[in-house]
Parts: sequence; C-alpha cells; structure tokens
Amino acid sequence: MLFLEALVERQIQEAQQQGMFDDLPGSGKPLILEDDSQVPENLRMSYRILKMSGFLPEALQLRQDALSLKTLLAQATDADKRSTYHAQLELIKSRLSHASLSAEFLYDIHYGEEVKRKIIGKG
Repeated sequence: MLFLEALVERQIQEAQQQGMFDDLPGSGKPLILEDDSQVPENLRMSYRILKMSGFLPEALQLRQDALSLKTLLAQATDADKRSTYHAQLELIKSRLSHASLSAEFLYDIHYGEEVKRKIIGKG
C-alpha cells in the first residue's frame, strides 16, 4: 500500500508543479466543509438527506427554538404571553439538559451576532 500512496503523491506533486490545479473553480476561496465527525458513521447519510430536505437534527432544532423563544420573551409586553414563552423556554432548556447539551448559548450576548455573520457569510 505504501508504494501506491507514494506513487499517487508523486503524481499529485507533478501535476501541481505543472500548474494543473491552477484556475480550478473556487480557487482561492475557503472550502465549505461539512463536519459530521460527531455523527455516528451509520447515521451520516441519513443526516445528510434530512439536512438537504431542510430538516434539522433534534439538538439543533431545540437550539433554534430556544433562540426564537428568547427573542419572543424579550419583545413580549403581555404578562400571559411572557409567562407562556418563559415556560416553553424552560421546557426546551430541560430537554437540552436531558440530552446532555448545553444551554450556555442563550446567555452569551455575542452568540446571536456570530450566528448571523456565519449565515450571511461575513465570518
């Protein structure tokens, strides 16, 4: 196997020296890599299919719901709505905790801005 790896590596280096990799689409731009290393190998394809279909894993959906509720809670003026939002947020925090996930992102004032920058591609 080492011989084959060395042969392939040499061919790649020769092609690189000849400029065969210059002017490729996306050259000079950061790679968009999907880090699914934390997803068990037997579930990766299912997760990719769900992601391409617009579905989020439960943990991400819970985080998204928690952030939405936090915003609603901050903007609510009606006491009943505030109470409802607060109860729903506490339920989500409990579910996150039960799944051994942190709810620290709810208390980090910079978290939302970082997420926005990543979504719109400025960071």
